[in-house]
Amino acid sequence: MSGYPLTIVLRVGACLVLAAATSITASAADPKPGDLDFFEKKIRPVLVKHCYKCHAVGAKKVQGKLLLDTRAGIRLGGESGAAVTPGNPAKSLILSALRHDDLEMPPKNKLPAAIIADFEKWIRSGAADPRDGEVKRTASTIDIEAGRKFWAFQLPRKTPPPKVSATAWPESAIDRYVLARLEERGLKPVADADRQTLIRRAYVTLIGLPPTPEQIDAFLQDKSPLPEALAKVIDDLLASNHFGERWGRHWLDVARFAESSGGGRSLMFKDAWRFRDYAVRSFNTDKPINKMIREQIAGDLLPYDSPGQRAEQLIATGFLALGPTNYEQQNKSLLRMEVIDEQVDTVGRAFLGLTLGCARCHDHKFDPIPTRDYYALAGIFGSTQSLVPGNVSNPVMQPLPVSGAELIAQQAHTRKIKALSKQLAAARAKFVALGGKPTAPKKNVSRRKISAADLPGIVIDNAQAKLVGQWKRSTHSPLHVGANYLHDSNQGQGTKSAVFSPKVPTGGMYEVRISYAPGGNRASNVPVTIDHQDGRAMLTVNQSQSPPIKGMFVSLGRFRFEADNVATITVSNRGANGHVIVDAVQLISDRVAIELAKKSTPKKSETAKQENVPLKKKESAAGSQQLGQAAASIKTLDQQLAALKKNAPKSKAKGVAMSVKDVAKPVDGHVHIRGSFNNLGPIVPRGFLTVAMPAPAKPPVIRSNQSGRVELADWIASENNPLTARVYVNRVWRHLFGAGLVPTPDNHGTMGRRPTHPRLLDHLAIRFVEDGWSTKRLIRRIMLSHVYRLSTQRDDKAFKADDLNQLLWRASRRRLDAEVIRDSVLSVSGQLDLTPGGRTIRKISQYDLSYKFDTVRRSVYVPAFRNSILELFEVFDLANPNLVVGHRNTSTLPTQALYLMNSPFVIDQSRHAAKRLLSEKIADDARVTLAYRRTLGRPPTKDELALALGYIKSFKPDDASVDDS
Repeated sequence: MSGYPLTIVLRVGACLVLAAATSITASAADPKPGDLDFFEKKIRPVLVKHCYKCHAVGAKKVQGKLLLDTRAGIRLGGESGAAVTPGNPAKSLILSALRHDDLEMPPKNKLPAAIIADFEKWIRSGAADPRDGEVKRTASTIDIEAGRKFWAFQLPRKTPPPKVSATAWPESAIDRYVLARLEERGLKPVADADRQTLIRRAYVTLIGLPPTPEQIDAFLQDKSPLPEALAKVIDDLLASNHFGERWGRHWLDVARFAESSGGGRSLMFKDAWRFRDYAVRSFNTDKPINKMIREQIAGDLLPYDSPGQRAEQLIATGFLALGPTNYEQQNKSLLRMEVIDEQVDTVGRAFLGLTLGCARCHDHKFDPIPTRDYYALAGIFGSTQSLVPGNVSNPVMQPLPVSGAELIAQQAHTRKIKALSKQLAAARAKFVALGGKPTAPKKNVSRRKISAADLPGIVIDNAQAKLVGQWKRSTHSPLHVGANYLHDSNQGQGTKSAVFSPKVPTGGMYEVRISYAPGGNRASNVPVTIDHQDGRAMLTVNQSQSPPIKGMFVSLGRFRFEADNVATITVSNRGANGHVIVDAVQLISDRVAIELAKKSTPKKSETAKQENVPLKKKESAAGSQQLGQAAASIKTLDQQLAALKKNAPKSKAKGVAMSVKDVAKPVDGHVHIRGSFNNLGPIVPRGFLTVAMPAPAKPPVIRSNQSGRVELADWIASENNPLTARVYVNRVWRHLFGAGLVPTPDNHGTMGRRPTHPRLLDHLAIRFVEDGWSTKRLIRRIMLSHVYRLSTQRDDKAFKADDLNQLLWRASRRRLDAEVIRDSVLSVSGQLDLTPGGRTIRKISQYDLSYKFDTVRRSVYVPAFRNSILELFEVFDLANPNLVVGHRNTSTLPTQALYLMNSPFVIDQSRHAAKRLLSEKIADDARVTLAYRRTLGRPPTKDELALALGYIKSFKPDDASVDDS
């Protein structure tokens, strides 16, 4: 079988293939003599002739790591899983390959149907196989116990702050950890920054806005010692609502927040703004981070004390729903797996600092994360509904609850509507009883269960079909053959099929028909394969349209079948774009077709004649009056009901939130061999990362009626998780200093960078948990350290020893990020709109392409789309909303300078800033100084002042107007 394509092309991308992990010694059950004879006559010769060249020990190159020359090898299988599962043809990949369904064995020519039938019979009877030989493979290359020795998988350890020589310099434990590392290298920190620099640093760091000249002056004139004066500023800024706008934006980078889906045609998320406001609100109220984690992973499942808390928790789960998703993907099984994979990867990077997605296809190449752990987590999100199925899928939208008073009013209003509707129904019934014509006749749908015996030709119902995969029985549609029909639940595309094997009494041409119950959610491209005497026909059926033959059957054409030869008609859901229905197959011979044609021709004598039905006499005068009164009563009740519906009590909390919810029946999921959504391996119990649980790791207890997201959230947010607190503390440090103690904030694994100050990181993580997971207390503690107050001046000795400043001997120079640049420009011009929160998309449309940005609100409230980005944000390295971003790129490009010189936005805001300056009744030198202090937070140098005044004096009074300046 040269070229046997067991290597399935994945849509996952970047990970290499690792051999399947297991160790098997197969032993055959006691076979019957006839079974062994069947193997020797029918199976072994085929394997030798067509397979051993590429799938035997002596092969030049074993394709797909699959050996078919021993019993152990054929049952163990290769990279794609077990080739033979005794007694179960549906799970035997070799049979699928022989049929050329997904894999193709042999690749050049398909074997005759009789041989394929022999293999199916052999497998179904137990796959008797007398061949000896073993195939051994190692269970896994990952040593979990060794993995636990890596620093990131050990719990933070409390250590006393180190002793230092320069005892006068440290003002906190943080300072001693930093100074000790410097003294080890014979270095010392530089001098402190001046007050003018520190006030601007604090404002930009904490609220993302520049301080006004008045705020700068207040700090400069404070006679308190510098640490005390700075503490007052820090406390004021932490209490400001602008703090949440700045630090909420940091979290939105990690949460890959956007208000559209991305992909080819990026669909707008008109309610995503609620998650943005949730993040802002959470940081302003200093919500404990462990609580935020639990809300974002499992908020819909958590208990609550009020409708407001319930709404907050539902909005928080938008974290799982806001990822980049191609909702137009027609392969729904692939779409579902891609969403699950994105959620697993996001949770791993955001909370744990690990690249879990690399374990989808094989054991992680670098970190101690086996594939089973990945699918243990995937099972949790696989038991979570994140999509509403459809031709174009949609996110799950959860209605937000109302307050207690509003709920009582709504319930009373609902009762009134029900009572009035009941009166109206009674009035209409009376009207009809008096002889009036019904205004809304009830549709009577006849439910017909057709017996196969009552149909002409050869009919096989779904009950006699051989099923592959899980099909759901239904009688919802009124017309079907037999007791029920089947549908695939629009799930598991490519994994389900139904094989009908009718036997014809005599050879000849037969018309093949299939029946189905049509519907708007049915697939328009249902694959049907007909194996007939002359070959194979592959067709598609549009099940969204009504069948043309008696509303039940559609003809697939005429084909030749021979007596006693197995004919197969296979209906599958491979590539289907909706629900697939399986009901019955009908074969009509030419003889039966002629008889049916004769019966369908009516005789002239049987032609129906129209009979005139005499009209009833008019109602009596009294009856007419009653009829009129009944009609008037209906009209009055109709008007009252319409008015009642129109005046429904309005709710302040009315709305919906992007969210998720548990599926009806949560279950453990399969390993997907090499990441393929339709190549299933063994089932894995839902669980967490083994390496990050204390040894000996005990399997988590997950409630059978829930997905496991609550347990997952509790484990991630636990103080006993070695990763979570460290990862978050490192993110905060990175926002305060420009680089994390772990320079790779989204990857604390083997391929990430090691912490520069491991003991300091542990110290901060432990204190963070002890302080109740408080972000504000953590920030305050770090900002009040001496190391935070250092200047950016260069020390040649220190620079030579540590040019990247990893030892923190000075403050690193930092670029303003995109939002601070824009907000600072608008602040200086006086145009910044500080209105907080709410929906900010000016015009809701289906797609985000070519959106026109025309807002002057703070940058955190600028609509955040995946395919349309505000130009300034794109130029100045906004975080990629498709990824978890803990550290933004910092580029230096000519386009940045050109943008600040030439963009209409900057030019327009410059004019506003000039008008604002010219409105001040001050001299030119004072005006230039004020311009510098507003824009840069400092006065101009002598040279800068002279240059600016000379430029102003070069203009005559009438040379330019304010608008042209």
